[in-house]
Amino acid sequence: MAQLVFRLKNVPDAEADDIRELLAEHDIEFYETTAGRWQISMAGIWVRDVEQAKLAKQLIAEDQAQRAGTATPISALDWVRGALSHARQNPVEFIFTLIAVLFVLAISVFPFII
Repeated sequence: MAQLVFRLKNVPDAEADDIRELLAEHDIEFYETTAGRWQISMAGIWVRDVEQAKLAKQLIAEDQAQRAGTATPISALDWVRGALSHARQNPVEFIFTLIAVLFVLAISVFPFII
């Protein structure tokens, strides 16, 4: 059975290309899935063979650790700017998320109001 070795949601194209290249260098057969039109499916890189999946996860973990060592920390202001930019780029997703949060909040508070 196929195993997910790397999630592609919110991953820069350059990083995803590096992961693909890393797997290809080690002769690990993989395939990709997209999130689909409505962004509800799992976008990721999958490996069918269990042994190759273990190796792929190990290689990806090493790559991610190396990237984390060279990454610059994100400040709260950068995070807010990124969230606003994402909301501007995906207004429908933002609106549905906002409605869902408000709905859950209303259901949570409703018993205390009555």
